[in-house]
Amino acid sequence: MKIIGNMNKSFITYLAIQLIFSAVSFSQVNVIRVDNNAMPQTGEGCFYSLPRTVVKIEVKIDRIENYKGPYADYALRYLGLKNVVFANSVEYKISDIAITTYPEPDPDQYYFIELGEKIPKGEKTAILSLNNAGLILGTIQEAKDTIGKGAIILKQEEPSFESPTDAFGELFKYSADVSVFEKIDTIIKKINIDTLTLERQYLKRTMVEKSPEQKAKEAADFISKIKDNRFNLISGYQEVNYNKETLEYMDAQLKQMEKEYLKLFTGVNLSKTLTFSFKYIPLPNQINTEIPLFKFLRTKGIIDLDEPGGKVITIKIQRVGNTTMVASYLKRAEKETKVHGFYYRIPELARVMVKVDEFTQEETQCLIDQLGLVTFLPANKWKVQFHEETGGIKGLQMD
Repeated sequence: MKIIGNMNKSFITYLAIQLIFSAVSFSQVNVIRVDNNAMPQTGEGCFYSLPRTVVKIEVKIDRIENYKGPYADYALRYLGLKNVVFANSVEYKISDIAITTYPEPDPDQYYFIELGEKIPKGEKTAILSLNNAGLILGTIQEAKDTIGKGAIILKQEEPSFESPTDAFGELFKYSADVSVFEKIDTIIKKINIDTLTLERQYLKRTMVEKSPEQKAKEAADFISKIKDNRFNLISGYQEVNYNKETLEYMDAQLKQMEKEYLKLFTGVNLSKTLTFSFKYIPLPNQINTEIPLFKFLRTKGIIDLDEPGGKVITIKIQRVGNTTMVASYLKRAEKETKVHGFYYRIPELARVMVKVDEFTQEETQCLIDQLGLVTFLPANKWKVQFHEETGGIKGLQMD
């Protein structure tokens, strides 16, 4: 289990590139499983693989950046606002978890096809089709698997980056308004001439920077003015017969200006969506066991399992049991035979659950190849098609 990056879609979907072997007819084939106990064959033949199911967990994390407005400390006093950003911060939250599956060759399920004697000329030929990963598709020319690639898709694909269109660039558009004002002081200068005292007045003009509270008060007053203007516009106070488009445009501009001024008090929240992918290969000995995938910490996002703190996100797989009866039947009917036809899979239907702590975050059902059964056809003349995703039989015709 590991984090995987942008996975090659051509590998995930296994585009069925047909490898057509020479047009040779077979009266009989013998299929031998390749393992450490199998005797290597010296005869002519070829190899194929059955698939196993890989579960892909795609996690979308919202990274939220909170920026304090320059007048946040006066939001309650002048506007009565309580729910505002009082400090710059970054936080994360899980916005979506999607579970999909795709096939890959099972390293424990490779087989060697030992070709039998040739049929006399004139009989129909058998053509073996494999995909580009060596998964068997069938013995019929141009046999294509029409089942949907990626067994279960729970969520529609979303953009990998999301943010408010007006958030970047100018976070606080009107915070740079005139921040100084002219201060006029009257200076009285006294002049004593003998017993006569004269007073002269001078005006001293200086530019003084406004205090934050002064700026906040002006901004709050301007917001009230915008609201009054909107009310007068909608109520027809000006007694001007505006057409619909002009009225809507002016109202939209006033609303946008009010929104920008409110940001000075409420602050700004920016959101980015980050996507992480995890790969998990179900194993029979891990059924009904919660397997840790990663940890999630609200202040850091996704962290490694060995880091302290955070909530543990796990995956759990349960059998539905659709192959139980078949397994029991095959066990009772088991008999020794030296010659086998094509091996194929009967996949197991399973429940896949992704949990955050003890709470289920996402759940689905899908076919898991390696939790099912592997059996074989008789070694007769054959025409057969396989499902690429499961290695199960799609079509069968015996000659």
